Amino acid sequence: MSELSADVEMALTQVLGGHERRIPSRAVIVAEMLDGDGERALSIITTPGVTEWDALGLCRYGVLSIEGPAAAYFAGGPE
Repeated sequence: MSELSADVEMALTQVLGGHERRIPSRAVIVAEMLDGDGERALSIITTPGVTEWDALGLCRYGVLSIEGPAAAYFAGGPE
C-alpha cells in the first residue's frame, strides 16, 4: 500500500463522513494534474487494495451512470 493511497482513503473517509455518507470501501480518482510548467497529465489514484479490474469496473460504471442521463437528455431534443 502506498502512502498516497492511504492518504486518499483517509481524506475520502473524513470528507464523506462529514457529509453523512458511508465509509468508502473502494475508490478510484481520475484527475487532471498541472505541473510547474502548466503541462497537463492524467493521474489515476486508487484506495488501498483496488485491483486493476476493480478500478476498470468502477470507472466503467461511472461512465455509464453519466452517459445514460446525458443520452436521455439529448435524445429528447430541443423543447
